[in-house]
Amino acid sequence: MGARDPRFGIAVTTVGRWAPLRDLLGDLAAQTRPPAAVAIAHHDPAGATELNAVIAPFADTLTIRTVLSDRGISNGRNAAAAALGDDVDWLWFPNDTSRVDADFLERAAQHCAPPATVCAGRLIDREGPRNPLPPPGTALTKRSAWGAIEPATLFRRDAFTAVGGFDPGRGSGADTPWQSAEGPDLLLRMAARDGFTIVWADELVVHAQTEFAHLPPEERRRKLRNYGRGAGNVLRTWHYPFWYKAAHLVAAALMPVRNPAKFGPRDALALLVGRAEGLAGRPLRREADTRAILR
Repeated sequence: MGARDPRFGIAVTTVGRWAPLRDLLGDLAAQTRPPAAVAIAHHDPAGATELNAVIAPFADTLTIRTVLSDRGISNGRNAAAAALGDDVDWLWFPNDTSRVDADFLERAAQHCAPPATVCAGRLIDREGPRNPLPPPGTALTKRSAWGAIEPATLFRRDAFTAVGGFDPGRGSGADTPWQSAEGPDLLLRMAARDGFTIVWADELVVHAQTEFAHLPPEERRRKLRNYGRGAGNVLRTWHYPFWYKAAHLVAAALMPVRNPAKFGPRDALALLVGRAEGLAGRPLRREADTRAILR
């Protein structure tokens, strides 16, 4: 297809949230610009029957492939992207709980054209936007890389493949302590190659469930700590300046002041501890004692 007629591939990894996944597939089937193909990665062979039941109603409207992958969101995304192959030009990695309006891919096609390598939109839940975008034309830097969030970002497939995709050692479910920030890490690796360009598309919107508000307190703090670890470790790995690392810790401590409706003092402590662990490059030794404090 022509440069301005991109073929979109949808790469989803699921942990068995069948009802939300069905809703997402319904949104994809209703697109005014249909995707070229959809690939769904799952980690549990026992869930194949449920997955087949979810995708069966969409067999006439969507080309859907399924793949069994190792655990971890990065492994799943990479496996789904590989299943799409060169049948697509652009990759989009929604969560299995993501929702989009019927013109989402139509809008994306306006931005996913040369010289763009990546197109970043906004992820919005009932609490508002999660990632306010930089002004259009802003270059990708170590700071602006955090403005793109994976479920609202599209990647040119050849550029994604050239850097090896997402790091399997990062992201939710990874077999490491670094349970987040796989997106900024990927973008920084992509930006190190010649010809990289990112488009900030404010009108491109993906709807999400709440980030933490729907979780019980202990689970919310566990997730905040894990997310903090991953983010802090990216700052360490990519040699961010000392002032930025310090500001990252201060921002965590001030979360109850900056956003009291979303973060309490114990939430802030969990995030602060996690970011400190990531910056140190290892979890605290007395982790069980720290969990008790966070409760």
